[in-house]
Amino acid sequence: MRLNRLCSAAAMVLSFGMVHAGPVQLLTNGGFEAGTYAGWTTTSQAGSSGNLFIDTPGTTTPAGGYSTAANGAGGAFYSVTAQTGPGAYSLRQSFTVAPGASSVLLSFQMFVNSYGGGPIFGNGLDYSGIANQHARVDILTAGAAAFDLGAAVLQNLYLGIDPTGSNPNPYINYSFDITSLVGSGGTFQVRFAQVDNSGYFNQGVDNVSIVANANAVPEPASLALVGLALAGAALSRRRRA
Repeated sequence: MRLNRLCSAAAMVLSFGMVHAGPVQLLTNGGFEAGTYAGWTTTSQAGSSGNLFIDTPGTTTPAGGYSTAANGAGGAFYSVTAQTGPGAYSLRQSFTVAPGASSVLLSFQMFVNSYGGGPIFGNGLDYSGIANQHARVDILTAGAAAFDLGAAVLQNLYLGIDPTGSNPNPYINYSFDITSLVGSGGTFQVRFAQVDNSGYFNQGVDNVSIVANANAVPEPASLALVGLALAGAALSRRRRA
């Protein structure tokens, strides 16, 4: 009976002594409210006629002058691609997940406006050569380059364009549970990219978030108490033997 009480006490100590870690934001400047690309890596394919820009939602694009949607989540800035001719652009940020995360959730707002029809899938993220006009969102390996595809893409989350004929399209809220992909821990990248050579193209991105929740772990003091309880249980068993 005493042994059972000791084991029950140990279980209770563990239950009340668990540290339940709160959600941890793994990205920086996900809303681009720094007014810059701080924390992000931007890349334009050589020879592209445009770029990635920090802009104000609900205005016109810095290149091409096309209207864009107002950001329903608020904020003064967002990221958008804009151009006067063909190009390809990549927006990336690395993030590190601690081993054993109980959940890792990616969310963002995005619109994709194509004025050249589509989606057209030509040659990956290369604007030169055959017709190619689409956007994509990916989780990449840590060492992946700006326009890498193939094995560097751990998971593709978006591929194509928003409905044609509706430009400018509104922001769409996206949410993905990527726990099974990154929950074991490590460093990865999230990438927003687009390629266009068949008409104007705007990929707008805002409020990017990757939140990790850690598994509950026992506090050191709780572990010590459990050790004492188990030692007492072992001593009680020895005396009864």
